[in-house]
Amino acid sequence: MRTFMSFLLLVFLSNSKAQVWNWAVSAGDGSNVDQCYGIATDSQGNAYWAGSVRGTSEFGCGTITTGSNTAGVLAKYDIAGNCLWVRSVLVTFDDALAYDIAIDAEDRIYITGSYNGTAVFSDSISLGSYIGDDIFLARYDVDGTCLWARRAGSSSSDEARGIAVSPEGDVFITGFVGGSAVRFDPLQITNNNQRQLFVARYDSTGTVQWAKASTGNGQSKSARGISVANGRLFVTGQFSFTSGEFDGVPISTNSMGGKAYVLACDLDGNALWANSYGSGDHEGMGISADTLGNVFMVGRLWGSMFLPDDTLVSVSSNDDFMILKFDADGNYQWGKSTGSTQRDLSWSAAADGQGNAYVAVQFNATVDFFGTSLSSSGGEDIAILKLDGDGEVVWAKKAGAGQRDVPLCIHRQAEAPHQLYFGGYYWGTVTYGSTTIDDVANGDAMMISATDTTFDVSTYAAQVCPGACTGEAVAFTNGQGPFTYNWSVGATSSVIGDLCADFYIVEVNDANGQVHIDTVYVEEATDPGYTLQVQDDSLWIAGGESYTWFFNGTTAVGGDSASHVAELTGNYNALVTDAFGCEWSSDTVLVVLNVGLAEQRRSTLHAWPNPASHVLNVSYPGAQNTPSELINSAGQRVRSFTLRPGVNALDISTLESGLYGLRSARGEVVRVIVE
Repeated sequence: MRTFMSFLLLVFLSNSKAQVWNWAVSAGDGSNVDQCYGIATDSQGNAYWAGSVRGTSEFGCGTITTGSNTAGVLAKYDIAGNCLWVRSVLVTFDDALAYDIAIDAEDRIYITGSYNGTAVFSDSISLGSYIGDDIFLARYDVDGTCLWARRAGSSSSDEARGIAVSPEGDVFITGFVGGSAVRFDPLQITNNNQRQLFVARYDSTGTVQWAKASTGNGQSKSARGISVANGRLFVTGQFSFTSGEFDGVPISTNSMGGKAYVLACDLDGNALWANSYGSGDHEGMGISADTLGNVFMVGRLWGSMFLPDDTLVSVSSNDDFMILKFDADGNYQWGKSTGSTQRDLSWSAAADGQGNAYVAVQFNATVDFFGTSLSSSGGEDIAILKLDGDGEVVWAKKAGAGQRDVPLCIHRQAEAPHQLYFGGYYWGTVTYGSTTIDDVANGDAMMISATDTTFDVSTYAAQVCPGACTGEAVAFTNGQGPFTYNWSVGATSSVIGDLCADFYIVEVNDANGQVHIDTVYVEEATDPGYTLQVQDDSLWIAGGESYTWFFNGTTAVGGDSASHVAELTGNYNALVTDAFGCEWSSDTVLVVLNVGLAEQRRSTLHAWPNPASHVLNVSYPGAQNTPSELINSAGQRVRSFTLRPGVNALDISTLESGLYGLRSARGEVVRVIVE
């Protein structure tokens, strides 16, 4: 049994501040379409936001001029909030919007969204459109160079709203498509001229790997967000007043209400499961999954939402904020909702990898956020929440001023110091930390940097093979870095290796002088008990990663797979290597070949009745006090005796039921079944 011991020592410099604002930036020109839709950070701590602007917008490091059209925008800032560069996606007419951004482990930057007309990116890259709004996916380097851009679409309206990257560098986008034929050059997927959610995968060169869309009638199907973790992708959105499925897995089985859903697929696009909840008008707006197997979905709730063990009901006739948690296999964990008499909802969530989730909420009036009450300053305001894995509020903080403030995205930096960012749009004058931003008119786009000063440490250790000292332990931190680590074995990094099975203590200090002490146990793996299965001359084993087969204690030729064919009568077993590199020996079985009735007739060794229960008769013509034995299926001798001329009656009444081998000293073998 695994045992964990934790000793927690938390020293807080200030109990009143769980989050502090660092800085804020904004851009816009009074067009009412200047918005920040997505935020991401690179390995060096720089922050990027993707969104849209119209008119003439000043970013501090460049100016974007769009005329009367709306342009997509990508801007880069350093960790102190200084603008480094800005790039645009301009169109000859109508609009272009960059709805989301993702950056992979190699600092490859991707944005996605929609456009109508001819979209012009930087570095002389442009895309034509089909008919109506189309989808774009573009890649940039850290210097702002556009490396390539790809389009997808149909003869109807198409839109990409979410993007995510895998650790291997693949890119996944989601949104909705229409039309009868949807092109992801060179692929094409068919559709029934209805709006469908889609998911597509590209590699880092912009080559599409696959693309799939949902099925079903009705024009109210959408996807708003996507997240990738542990070899799975998770999508959320809405199926409204329609039924349908994705890759054969039902998302909605009836046309009652607007359903918020979560869809899970493997990275090859094979649907694994889907959950949807309706009976009102509900929509999943954002989703975030972590490597611990947690999946957080946020959005809006109107009416009643019937969950497996609860019912969420909106406070009034307006939308409420809701959050649901699932595990990676789709098992519902918990759900919560809250709101005022006005419109309240969440657009985005960010898991921190330690079981917690950050949520950006748009709210009005006064809202009880599960025990913490916040009041707006007069218009729509922002609430930034941190919830633990059980849905309890760690802290909640209001942002905004007396006019309209709407958070469209939230992002947590994966690397230390784990800065927190949120963005959207605002009206009026707002102060964040030492920075005051003031919109030009009718609302501007904004991005805010914050620090979560709550300090958490969680530890994890993998099992080690028996007798080995190859274990690893890691301390995950959340808070304001840099962090220092002091392990009981003298190591000073977050990850330590070459560990034997034992307890290990780590002391972690953050930049604010807070101290956390935790203990982790490196456990020795236990024998999984691999059992051989036998049928005639075929042997196989379930589980494991690699195999070595043995015949009578000697390595069998060609025995390196999960199955083996016995060529000779004798004892067989397998050495199985599991996913952690540990080697385990299976049980041993006796395989007796050439013992059918026809074979017995050709053999001089005979046994009857077969099966037998009390007495087994054995004849062996020519026997002259010939030593013989009975062997059980585990290869153990259970009876020794001497065969004499004539019929030998053997008492087998005390033997357990099963398969036995009757073997003479001359090497002849007969298979015997004892009932």
